[in-house]
Amino acid sequence: MSAAPPTSTPGADGPRSRGTRAVPAPEHRPSGLLGALSAIPGVLRAWPARNGQVTFECRDQEGRLRAGILDPRQGEHRLLPYADDPSLPALSPGLGGRLVVHRAGRRAVVLGPDRVSKLTRPGRARPSPASLEAFEAFTRMGLRVPGILRADEDRIDLELVPGRSLAELGDAGLPGWQRLARVWSRLGPAGASLPLHSPAHEARVLRDWYERAAGHGLLEEATGDPHAGPALGRAVEEACADLEAGGEQSPGPALTLCHRDLHDGQLLWDGRDLSLIDLDTPALAEAALDLGNLMAHAELMALQGRLSPQGHDRVQGLLEDMAAASPTTGARLRAYHHGARLRLIFVHAFRPGARAWLPRWTSSCLAAPSSIHDTIHDTTDGSTSCV
Repeated sequence: MSAAPPTSTPGADGPRSRGTRAVPAPEHRPSGLLGALSAIPGVLRAWPARNGQVTFECRDQEGRLRAGILDPRQGEHRLLPYADDPSLPALSPGLGGRLVVHRAGRRAVVLGPDRVSKLTRPGRARPSPASLEAFEAFTRMGLRVPGILRADEDRIDLELVPGRSLAELGDAGLPGWQRLARVWSRLGPAGASLPLHSPAHEARVLRDWYERAAGHGLLEEATGDPHAGPALGRAVEEACADLEAGGEQSPGPALTLCHRDLHDGQLLWDGRDLSLIDLDTPALAEAALDLGNLMAHAELMALQGRLSPQGHDRVQGLLEDMAAASPTTGARLRAYHHGARLRLIFVHAFRPGARAWLPRWTSSCLAAPSSIHDTIHDTTDGSTSCV
């Protein structure tokens, strides 16, 4: 799932001029959070939550997906009962199907024979006008999107579309990437119902993720580098300045319909159709937002060994072709691409399994842009990613 937070407004002081808005530097302290998460049997992934807590998913002894909450200050965690969550009243073991996502207090996803059921807090399940507009627009451009079978206040059922994600397929998914490149130029003009996601909004998303990871003392712990926190703080400050600089230009950057969480895990290929899922956060934004995110995730696939160096070269070439057909510039693409690369550090810093590759990814993000290509060709492993 998307790791990106919902669209928010900039801070009360508004966007400032380039280089004048410093990222707060939370006290960097060893927290042992990763150690505490690693000690949870079957832990899979984790997210920052309210009041300094962390939510997580794990597999229990019966192989079932369970949601839990960890309070790092107390050093204690608790598991919710299987397929039960007081914040998600529509979730229950009686739903049938297979529980594939359960983020405590936030959402759950149940995979059935012909549908995907998403369970949310009351009032959050029905698709927004922006989501409905995005469904139609992406369908017109040649992508398959899941049909809505049912929509209640706390549950939405979507058609189960065929195929496996490009994240799973690796090099075998190259025809899917080619299909994406072919249809990309058909994306029509954005409609009036889309919320704005400005460069300042994107900078705020990046700052928020940095502050969450740093506030939990994770940066040095996850990367194995005692100097990672300050170096990443400076990198985030520079990346946010680059993002915000685009919003200060006159005329401003061209805006278009964006998925806002577009990556290899959201695209399913069955050999014939390319399907796009999770249309929960569409927005009016720069084309470089989706393109930069795709590029960063393709690089991560290659670093982890899920995409060969040759396969990555081909995907990168396709993404560059897509950028050439989009209303963006090289400078804006670089800004969003770099921001996405940094954001992935902070998202994965909460996941114990990322320690196998996160130090190399962090080093590449802090180095010159050309170094990541060398890193991909020189070092790969079999780790997997789920954002």
